[in-house]
Amino acid sequence: MPGTWSPLKPLRRWCAALSGCRKGATAVEFALVAPVFLVMTMGVVEMGRVLWIKAAMQHAVEQTTRYFMVTNAACTSNLAACQATLQTYATSRLGESGLATADFNVTAVETIISSTTYMSVTITYAFTPLVEIVEFPDVSLSAVARVPYNP
Repeated sequence: MPGTWSPLKPLRRWCAALSGCRKGATAVEFALVAPVFLVMTMGVVEMGRVLWIKAAMQHAVEQTTRYFMVTNAACTSNLAACQATLQTYATSRLGESGLATADFNVTAVETIISSTTYMSVTITYAFTPLVEIVEFPDVSLSAVARVPYNP
C-alpha cells in the first residue's frame, strides 16, 4: 500500500546505493592479485637461475674432462698437480659463465671402477635465492663428468 512505512525501505535504498558504487574496485582487485602474481614471477625467475647455474656447472665439468683427455699425458707423473690444474681449469670455465666462483666446490678425483681408472670432475653448489619472498627449500646442485684413462 502506498504511503505505508516499511522498515526494509531504508535498508533497500542503502544496499542499492552501496552496490551501485564501483569506485575502488580495480584497486581492491589489484591488491588481491598482485602479491600472488609477484610471488609466482619471482619463483619463475629463481627456477630459471637454478637451471642456468646447473647448465653452467655441467658445461664446466664437461669442458674440464675434455681438457683432461687432451693433456692427460702430463698427469701420469704428478697426479696431485694434475688434479689442481683440473680444479683451476673448471673454476675458470665457471667464471666465463658469469658466476661467482668462490661459492663453488670443485674436485678432481681419480677413481677405479671395475679395474678401469677414471678421472672424475665434480662441482657442487648450495643455491641461495636472490630475493626471499617465500621460504625457498635448500637446493644443492652438483655436476659430474668422468673419463677413463691409463695412468
